[in-house]
Amino acid sequence: MINLTGRTALVTGGSRGIGRATALLLAVAGARVIIADRSDCTASVDTATWSEIVRRGGEAESHYLDVTDSAAVDALISDIAERYGLDILVNNAGVLTAGAVGETDDDTWSRQFKVNVDGTFYCMRAGVRAMLEAGAGQRGKPHGKIVNVTSISGLRGNPGFAAYCASKAAVVNLTRQAAIDYSPKGININSVAPGFVETDMTAVYDAPTRAALEGQTPNGQWADPTQIADAVLFLSSDLSDHIVGDILAVDGGWLVGTPVVA
Repeated sequence: MINLTGRTALVTGGSRGIGRATALLLAVAGARVIIADRSDCTASVDTATWSEIVRRGGEAESHYLDVTDSAAVDALISDIAERYGLDILVNNAGVLTAGAVGETDDDTWSRQFKVNVDGTFYCMRAGVRAMLEAGAGQRGKPHGKIVNVTSISGLRGNPGFAAYCASKAAVVNLTRQAAIDYSPKGININSVAPGFVETDMTAVYDAPTRAALEGQTPNGQWADPTQIADAVLFLSSDLSDHIVGDILAVDGGWLVGTPVVA
């Protein structure tokens, strides 16, 4: 069993879907979990992720954060680092809007990149700074773990999602580049690329399209958010110490060669 006792994990976008499942799983493994997004801290104690962790006997707190505000990101991560230290950073916050190139307006394009790319960059930048200040690890002995949640849409085209595909592709290469820079300094950076998952985001697909997508997925089904969280947990643990800059697809076999459905 993976044991993260004594470690502090920050999860962005942790109020629902993959982020919530990840926060809960990290807590089960023993980590202190800090959720940062725009809704968990204002949710009722009956529905908030942080309160669910506490009810289960874990340690958690929640903070309002707009990941597109670099100053706010710096302030929160600095506070976390000062109070606890930062061992694990999961960049999960993201948005999805449909539209081919000709159908995508300036605001849609800009928002996809502000949240998915800029937000990930701001959190990574503040995260690596905090981890380095805490004491860089020796080569081969990671001091910190960063896991970026991207998408299979960042690894291949997905008809009708121009801005989303482009933004997630940027996160893929940002992960690889940062991994090269910081692995020698003891920070292990990887990414999880989910396929189709049962979340609010995938509600944009109508029933016929969903049926087609499931039918053309090798294992015939969409993922539960916990199945994505399992991969994040693995990359956050000591078991992944020799994995650097990898993009782990959790997609039911979609990238193996499944045809694209328009």
